[in-house]
Amino acid sequence: MKDLEKIKEHITAIIRKEERKTQSEMEELSRKQHDSMGLYGVGGPYQRYERAISRRQDHLSQLEALRKAQCAVTILETLRLYGYYCPSCGERIYLQGRDPETLGCPIYSRRIYRDGFYTEWSVQKDSRITCTRKHSI
Repeated sequence: MKDLEKIKEHITAIIRKEERKTQSEMEELSRKQHDSMGLYGVGGPYQRYERAISRRQDHLSQLEALRKAQCAVTILETLRLYGYYCPSCGERIYLQGRDPETLGCPIYSRRIYRDGFYTEWSVQKDSRITCTRKHSI
């Protein structure tokens, strides 16, 4: 398994390579645009080169946004919540563990059962949501 820093460096190197390639394409297109202007004016070929250059500028801005986002990468982990349903009050209660088959309803204090369904969330690892604390009731 590779270290995350090495993977980040590899991704950054790929982004830099793509930026250099796009810059060179833009310079070549500018040169071709200038050359075609002498023959055709600012008609069809000139405008096609202009659109191609603007597409590459958009690509460069997307690469820059990707590089900035890559620096702030968050690692996600799956959080699975199992549901319990009270037919009397209509409340749904979700617990992370699957252990108890029955649970006490917080409103009616009657036994409620697991409804057999679960939901999964992708949350940031070691975040406030994933930390479990022991509370005394």
